[in-house]
Amino acid sequence: MTKRFLLFFFLQCLWNLQAINAQNVDKRIQKPGATQLQDNIKTAIKKGYAASVLMWEYDTLQYSRMSAQFSGVVVSKGGEILSAAHVVMPGKTYQVMFPDGKVCLARGLGRITIPPTFMLPDAAMLKIIPKGDWPFVEMGWYSDVKINQPCISIAYPESMEQRKPDVRFGHITNLNNRYGFMESTCVMEPGDSGGPLFDLSGRLIGIHSGIEQSEDVNYEIPVDTYRKYYTALTRLENYTSLPLDTNVISKYQPANNFPVVENPDKYFKSVDKRFKTTCVNIKSVIDGKEQTIAGTIFSLDDVNVKTAFKNSDIILTKSSMIGEEPFITLSGGKSIKANIIRRDRINDLAILLPISKLGKEGIRLGMLLADTLSDNDLGSFLISLRADSPYCSSVLGSVGVSLPKKTSYGYLGAVARQKGQALLFTFIQPNSAAEAAGLTTGDELLAIDDKTVNDELDMFKALLKFRAGDTTLMTINHKGEKLIKKVALKYPPQKITNHPADHFIGGKSIRKDGFGNVFVHDARIKPWECGGAVFDITGKFLGINIARLSRTSTITIPAVAVNQFIVTAIYNTKVGN
Repeated sequence: MTKRFLLFFFLQCLWNLQAINAQNVDKRIQKPGATQLQDNIKTAIKKGYAASVLMWEYDTLQYSRMSAQFSGVVVSKGGEILSAAHVVMPGKTYQVMFPDGKVCLARGLGRITIPPTFMLPDAAMLKIIPKGDWPFVEMGWYSDVKINQPCISIAYPESMEQRKPDVRFGHITNLNNRYGFMESTCVMEPGDSGGPLFDLSGRLIGIHSGIEQSEDVNYEIPVDTYRKYYTALTRLENYTSLPLDTNVISKYQPANNFPVVENPDKYFKSVDKRFKTTCVNIKSVIDGKEQTIAGTIFSLDDVNVKTAFKNSDIILTKSSMIGEEPFITLSGGKSIKANIIRRDRINDLAILLPISKLGKEGIRLGMLLADTLSDNDLGSFLISLRADSPYCSSVLGSVGVSLPKKTSYGYLGAVARQKGQALLFTFIQPNSAAEAAGLTTGDELLAIDDKTVNDELDMFKALLKFRAGDTTLMTINHKGEKLIKKVALKYPPQKITNHPADHFIGGKSIRKDGFGNVFVHDARIKPWECGGAVFDITGKFLGINIARLSRTSTITIPAVAVNQFIVTAIYNTKVGN
């Protein structure tokens, strides 16, 4: 029997197991309260999604971007856009990008910011220049908004740099704070400014303005500010005091009577109880420091072919947080040594094989073949398991996301310049990969991995393929002697600003990008809690949390990729390894 046939047979068995599992979903999990709330969220997303836009200032002569990105929402068929004053200037031209890919230009109209703080009321309007029948949302009323009322954000966080918006779920916590803003728990960050906040009717109730350090404190401009000063905002003017003319547009119509939200987490306890023991902590040493990361147990009892893993458990975890000789820490403090069987550098996954049976029920492989998530699933409730903490709930925010190696590329920490026919190192950064490898200023770089390097561009291209943690060989001429240096590339310096978005509890993961196809949700997990499994409210396995990207976003490797990694490992690891 060929290996290809065995693989096909094994996958067919997994599909059959998936069908059985789908029929045996724990009925207790399907609480009417959770599913109804989820349905309401999805309905509101469908109403607001198409009109939620990404923008930046645009130079129409140079055809180039001129500012950081920000968000907005179209509120009229003619293309009037509401946003925040701190990102919009009257008379400036802005490029507007819709979720469906349409791109157009808009002009900044009125903005209201009052000195000395220039915070209030932070309201601004733009108008799409081309005539058209643009998608738009219905504006709600501030009088309808209540404390603990559920709400959703549809905006464009800067850390993700995507052309489709990201969804977040929360509730109203304050109707009028000391600055005059509403507050919600819909988490925001730079790039979200000007983005819309909706109620579960899909009505616009606020516009994103700012944040504090706590993830629960997010400022929203009440929608009635725009209603009151709508006419004034249509004029090309920078107001430093409240406009005298007010004209509340349209007559009040009450919204659907959505109840305030009890903590939806109560609906997910049965999922947590069912799978809690599959999440463990793993300790290892990296660069002389002890690291802890979560891991997920997978049971291979249903694998009937002869493999190195037969009748065993494996642990899946975050590869960049696992050093040599890892120990799995079970509840009660017991530790079991494990061996690293395989690593997936692209998805930052690693498979560990404990030296003995863990004695806990793992996730069976038949659960791994979940259907691919789509935009229709946005707003679905997710449950992230954690080893030493209660589970963390969230909603699905984005799917099919690609994150380039913005902060996880292989960093050398050296500068080379052309001098005549030679490419010489002119600067070696202290504590860098270059210094650790013994490179010095004046060394001539000849080749990288046996590929000749002639100039700075050749060097840049040769290093572009590497990730932090990768090793390369550099051939150099050191004072007339030809040497080969082994260089272990590091992470580039991590930039941390004074903005509150960079100072949330737990912070960001070190390896947080360089992924090809992931989904994003708003779970507030810590970097060391990555490696745990993610489920929906029916108990379907959806993936493995792999990174905390930012204040707004946790990144998950989907179940399909997890399955592919595990199956590949099973059929390419020899017995006895």
